[in-house]
Amino acid sequence: MKVFMSDLHIGLGNEIDDFIYDERLIKLLKELIEMDKEDTELYIVGDFFELTNALNDGYMAETAIEYAEQFDVSIIDEIFNNHKELIQTFQWFSKKNKIYYIVGNHDYYLLLNQKIYDRIEQEFDNCEIIPYYYDEKFELFVIHGNQFDVMNRLSKDENGNIIPSFTEYMNKYMNYHFGKIAVEILSEELYSDYQNIYPQLDVFKWLDNLNKKYLLKFDLKNEWIKIFTQLIKTPQIKKWLKISYPGVNILSNIFVNSIGAFKLGEMIVRIGMFFRSMRNSNYLLMNAEKLLNQKFYIPKECLVGFSDQDIFLENDKVKFLIMGHNHRASMNMIENRSVEKIYVNTGTWKYRVSRNLGINRNEFVKKKFISYLVVGEKNNRLNFKMVREEAF
Repeated sequence: MKVFMSDLHIGLGNEIDDFIYDERLIKLLKELIEMDKEDTELYIVGDFFELTNALNDGYMAETAIEYAEQFDVSIIDEIFNNHKELIQTFQWFSKKNKIYYIVGNHDYYLLLNQKIYDRIEQEFDNCEIIPYYYDEKFELFVIHGNQFDVMNRLSKDENGNIIPSFTEYMNKYMNYHFGKIAVEILSEELYSDYQNIYPQLDVFKWLDNLNKKYLLKFDLKNEWIKIFTQLIKTPQIKKWLKISYPGVNILSNIFVNSIGAFKLGEMIVRIGMFFRSMRNSNYLLMNAEKLLNQKFYIPKECLVGFSDQDIFLENDKVKFLIMGHNHRASMNMIENRSVEKIYVNTGTWKYRVSRNLGINRNEFVKKKFISYLVVGEKNNRLNFKMVREEAF
């Protein structure tokens, strides 16, 4: 039996670490252990641990390797201590069963810093840390999915340096500069909600609602726009824009250099909405359909930091594709004339705050998500069962 889950984002236990499902995950792991089957395998499809957002000091590194090398490995010990019983249960599971840890965009540091890799690997008896996974026997391919998300994948500059993603830069900068203001004004619960707005750039509307609901004396929305404007002006973001969106980079140069902050804020909102629309479409499903129906080819430009080589497999050699990343649990039959193919997104073990679309798009609701995939084998065939638990 194979069990797939992703996007746990287990962190330091501070205001940014909102993994609250220790007991539920411990229960699941114990159930798997008690089955006493050595062929039970656990696949973490990325973002097992929250590393990129563990500490935010606002520092804008020039390269992803700089972030990875400056990461204090003792933070791993703190994460383990803050989720002690859960980590012990993972250890217990790994004594008899295999864990495949596929790396995501929130824990990619362990691919660029051997000390982080070694520290995590030594915690578990039977754990393989890999950028992606392919099972030739069952024609099953597993990858986190950020590789198909321009906002969340690494890139290279003209000198071959690995550049962090826009989202990593944004999180570090905004969590420090805006976060130190917001944490003084908002309750712990509201600050945690702020960290979990989905998509992230709906923060404009969320802050509007917040001001109206609580009659805040401080205009957090304008402060957010002002700090976001400063972020866009940084050399690191200008460089990222030049690599990823040359046209947007030209516009940002014109507006940043020619007009004041308030009018610029208007432009920033528009750029933000452009980015939001990119995140709001189900781009992972679209990429899955292309991979499973056309040719299974992932260029090395999408795999920066994960692989130096293209991934190419004969189209008839991949029938099942599993990803995480966008926190949207789903199982989709992909239309194909010759053979049945399936794309699965394993979802997340988090909660998110998003617009109440279809009812009142101006209202935000908090929804808790737990999801995982169970794959069994019978008569040399795989059977898929998606388990989902959702609650408001």
